[in-house]
Amino acid sequence: MGVNEDTGMDIDAAEVAAFLARLFTEGHALRAHVEGAVVHLPESGLRVAVDTPAPEPHGKIVRIPIGVGHPSWGEPFAWDQAVGLATGERHPVADALDGWLHNVFPVFAAMALPGGDLARRAHTFMITSGDRTADVFCGPLAIRDFGGLAEGVRRVAAERPPVTALVQELFTGHAIPERPVWAYVYCANMPGGRITEVTLLNGDSSEAFGHIADHLPWEGHGSIKSWALVVPHAS
Repeated sequence: MGVNEDTGMDIDAAEVAAFLARLFTEGHALRAHVEGAVVHLPESGLRVAVDTPAPEPHGKIVRIPIGVGHPSWGEPFAWDQAVGLATGERHPVADALDGWLHNVFPVFAAMALPGGDLARRAHTFMITSGDRTADVFCGPLAIRDFGGLAEGVRRVAAERPPVTALVQELFTGHAIPERPVWAYVYCANMPGGRITEVTLLNGDSSEAFGHIADHLPWEGHGSIKSWALVVPHAS
């Protein structure tokens, strides 16, 4: 798959998975093999599934569903949608996979591949409430500036990522299962208004947690996305 050649979008999920496997092996020295549209990382038990890329009509933006599986949470995959933009000679698929690999995958690497370069990109802390304790792995912020995004927004988001605020609220005020829980928060300030989207265990929880990014002092237009994996300690 020549993802640096042009912005043609005749790329299927298996080709994207093959390219992602090369990023793992050549860029991060991880053993990986591909079966169809699933990348297996045998050193960790992690599996990465890719679904059909969805390009915008003009070919400059692509959305790629990517899910991560692990035996500790059974059959489901932790799904996300990687978004890539064509920039210069760079194919939007390459942009999407690079962003996903360095901003989303680190939370899973921190759990299953500790000590590696991708795991070191995650911020890890322990949270305790009553008799419940869990390890929390938060990925780097994915920030896009659509025009005039203020430095103060970036600073506050870095100090308290919206997904961290979500985990703290979940852990102190809600019943969470005795198994790993994944979540991500996408928030943005757009010309048409503010957006907060919360995805918890692949489900839309925006209505219940639409307030979770209210602490951000928005100025300018842009978006911030943050990921977390919560792994409860055994009872």
